[in-house]
Amino acid sequence: MKNYRKYIWICLLVFWGCSVVTEDGEIGTEAFTFDDSFPASAIDAYTYLLGGASRTWITVAFTIDGVNGVQKCRLDDQIVLKDDQTYAYDGGNTLCGAEDDQKTKSGTWLLETSTRTLTFDEGTDRESQFFIESLTDKEIVVSSHYYSWKVMGKFAHE
Repeated sequence: MKNYRKYIWICLLVFWGCSVVTEDGEIGTEAFTFDDSFPASAIDAYTYLLGGASRTWITVAFTIDGVNGVQKCRLDDQIVLKDDQTYAYDGGNTLCGAEDDQKTKSGTWLLETSTRTLTFDEGTDRESQFFIESLTDKEIVVSSHYYSWKVMGKFAHE
């Protein structure tokens, strides 16, 4: 029974605590679009991700299992990927709650081009893995699962 209550609270925090808006401030119902694109070589993939020594990625769109748009609490998030395979994440001033309970986080990242996966903090209790739906020189779209919900994020670099 405790797990059921905990699950309900997580649902409430995710959906009420982080309202979803489109770029014009309206609640989003349309899915964001992207091309299923991935670089032909690992060198190109790293170049797109890093653009040199590092690249800052900002949130453009975010969906949780069909609830589309950008969560207000994600609008100020950014992540810097560095060529030494470390990252610096800044959750901005508005945190989403649950696992997003720290303003800044840092760790390691690993790109596996053969499986189109991006893994953060491999081998730790914070390990998370994302499938790269699309990667171009201008944006990256990743997907994963949060409990049983499919989560997708679209990011552009500065």
